Amino acid sequence: MTHATAHRPPDSSADVDPIAGLIVEAFDAGHSMPPHERLVDVDQLLRKEIERLVPLAREHATQTEERSRTWYALTSAAEWAEYACRFELGSGQLAGALYVAELARRVIELRRVLGVDS
Repeated sequence: MTHATAHRPPDSSADVDPIAGLIVEAFDAGHSMPPHERLVDVDQLLRKEIERLVPLAREHATQTEERSRTWYALTSAAEWAEYACRFELGSGQLAGALYVAELARRVIELRRVLGVDS
């Protein structure tokens, strides 16, 4: 194995988490300032992930002891994610970058409380 191949990432696309890449892109948006059209795409994809995770968090919350730490974590993550989704992206580039970063934070928190890898 050469030095170049020793540091090459695996070629398997099954190992790649598209949501994790989207989260990185959302956090980088404030620096890279992507076009508004890309922010719209990132916004829609993160919202879709939130819409997928919130019901899972709520379902898990119903299966835990009410008012326990786990229940609060699941409920809070779901509520904050829903709250973030109440707002629109807007047309400003910096505001849009900050907003998609907030959606990414909500996805991270939902994944954390649900125990989802990545």
